[in-house]
Amino acid sequence: MRSEEMKSLKENILRKARLSMIGSVLSIAAISPLAMYAQGSPIYITPLFEYPVAPEELPDLQSKSEYVLTHFWDNMDFGSKSTVDQNALNHAFEIYTAAMPYSSAEVAMGSVNTLIKKLKGNPTLTLQFTKAAEETLYGPRAEFWSDDIYGAFLKNVISDKDIAPIRKARYERQQKILNATAVGKKFPQLRLTLRDGRQREFKVDKEWTLIEIGNPDCDDCRFAKTKLSMASDLQDLVEEGKLEILFIVADAVPEEQADLLNDFASYPDYWTPSISYGADDILDIRYTPSFYLLGKKGEILGKNMDVNAAIDKLRESVSEWKAKGKVKK
Repeated sequence: MRSEEMKSLKENILRKARLSMIGSVLSIAAISPLAMYAQGSPIYITPLFEYPVAPEELPDLQSKSEYVLTHFWDNMDFGSKSTVDQNALNHAFEIYTAAMPYSSAEVAMGSVNTLIKKLKGNPTLTLQFTKAAEETLYGPRAEFWSDDIYGAFLKNVISDKDIAPIRKARYERQQKILNATAVGKKFPQLRLTLRDGRQREFKVDKEWTLIEIGNPDCDDCRFAKTKLSMASDLQDLVEEGKLEILFIVADAVPEEQADLLNDFASYPDYWTPSISYGADDILDIRYTPSFYLLGKKGEILGKNMDVNAAIDKLRESVSEWKAKGKVKK
């Protein structure tokens, strides 16, 4: 796991106040039935096994978290070829990954690699663990995202020759998209339809490109537009020729084009609102709106950010750029 990704995970976990769950995992074993909720009604499930308890003599949260990661699956039966309760496995996997942000990157990934080795030769559990990883680390209900850790499960399930190709297809698609849009990679090539109806290939010609992927009818997108419009320093960067703010509708169909182009009239003149047909099959988009930040060469500096995180990331990048002496203070 990259150091910047681990930092992001820590901030995300702290923001969502999950310390209480961490504390309970590290101090007690969950062996009683668990209440989960679907449409407001409780569903009771029995844990698959007794979760590990970190010894009290361990000195700090990191050492306790690393103990849990190292020993979490000790009581799991990996020899059985039968399916297990997916809800119970999802819960166990959520508890397991909750300790990761408080562990070193080496221990966290080492624990994952050990777990994946235990899954070898068991395609049934391989598929079930990949589903749990998707739910916890990738999907829309995930408390936090980790492309590196989820990518390890994707690689494992795709390489399993005992799993039918049709069952791998969704994971192969996810792997392709994640590989193409990883932080540090060059942003994929897209064709844009601009607000005046003209078409052009997307290209980067500014120091930074801030991309919002959304829809004009989206309430959160309208909030993001207001938030960005109020950031005078971003408008200054645009006027100085250092920043392009690009808005992309990635899931449109041609029949919607006329209405969308009409909606684009409400966007500031210094924005580039556009449609990119089929972009939702190319880009990693976890929610709407979702922001990407690109550098001068089109490299992805950040992705799947909300508007506040995107503004913070851009300002951080600008500060680093100034600190390197690119502009006079």
